[in-house]
Amino acid sequence: MDADEDTVKKRSPPKGLLFLVFIGYVVIRAVDRVYMKRVTNSMQSPTYNLMLWNVIYPISRQVVQLGIWLPYIWTMRQMGHTEYTWRFLFPGNPRASSTGAVSVLTLGLFSLGDQLCNCLQGPAGAFISQTMLSVMSNTNIVFALPLSAIFLGTRFSQVHYAGCILVLLSVLVGLSPALEANDCSAVCIQHGKCLSAYKANDGTYHQLSSGAALLWYCLFLLSVLPYAAGSVYKQYVLQGRDVEVVYATWWSGCFQILWGLLCVPFLWIKLPGQDLAPGDTLEALVDTWACLCGQIPHPGDEACATSPSPLFWFFIYLFFCVSFQVLCVWLTKYLSAVWTMVASVLCLDLTNVFGMIPFLAGGGAQVMSVYDWLATVNASVAIWVYSVEPETRALPERKHDDDVNDDREV
Repeated sequence: MDADEDTVKKRSPPKGLLFLVFIGYVVIRAVDRVYMKRVTNSMQSPTYNLMLWNVIYPISRQVVQLGIWLPYIWTMRQMGHTEYTWRFLFPGNPRASSTGAVSVLTLGLFSLGDQLCNCLQGPAGAFISQTMLSVMSNTNIVFALPLSAIFLGTRFSQVHYAGCILVLLSVLVGLSPALEANDCSAVCIQHGKCLSAYKANDGTYHQLSSGAALLWYCLFLLSVLPYAAGSVYKQYVLQGRDVEVVYATWWSGCFQILWGLLCVPFLWIKLPGQDLAPGDTLEALVDTWACLCGQIPHPGDEACATSPSPLFWFFIYLFFCVSFQVLCVWLTKYLSAVWTMVASVLCLDLTNVFGMIPFLAGGGAQVMSVYDWLATVNASVAIWVYSVEPETRALPERKHDDDVNDDREV
């Protein structure tokens, strides 16, 4: 075993801890997705959701993080880790990684893909069922595979490609009744046979135009690509520099505020239910906050008037969100971006189950149809197939007398 491999092994946490973090990530993110859908349903308007996830969310997320990291740093200091001082989160901290200081821009790029994903998913999420949101999110493993192969040199076998194909088939299974019949009668809507129907926060079904429904589905699928690219980039930096997880998460979140503000022009794009002039942007922010507080800014915004208000569920969502994102960075550091995708698939399957419970999902809770269950099972089998064989990472070529190259398992 060479020195590099020995160092990696020493730094790897115990398998029992990896398992606990993996399970914690699955459960916490499942609840996180349900609450995110509940808040999105309450806001409903594409304008309100874009403003929420591009402006309000990144800022409030950092406030929650600060309330967690400061006690964490103090606790680590009390345990004898002298590197955790009040300056720990400052730029240029030489303790940020095992190789010294890390550029905050490098860490800021962590959240660029995440924020682009939020921007595209925000307005679409209110008009797609929880099950289909979960099943389509599974395609991130399909995007991550070629990106990992190109940029990280990860090697895959036939079972990995077979797993990706099964993920795609699970999406088609979930959509098959609507694609085949597209019957929007009252009875068929409840069985998922109408592609343009969605269940709103008031517990009733509403119908979109066919063009609007197609737009939201396409936007959501498109949003998966930047998320997958961001995950691969995180793996490249975290495993290459051994960056401290809390430090990376903090600066990633700081830059996410900037990325969110840069996404504000998406508000000016004409979408179904959205026609906002640039000069009305500030007014839209005020209306979004009013909706989040449970008020009705304009006629047609009755979905905002819930008890408790959307703001209550939004704060609960934030705590789950920060927790799962820290665990995501930790798993990416010690496993791989694609294994983080595996955890995401499993937690999104659990999300489908939680999405049927009104206590968690609110008025948008929806019983899964037979096709929904089949799509969920299909996606789970896809991950089972995918994990039969490990991925391998090609090591940089080294000059030996015998000029031999070897592979390292990820």
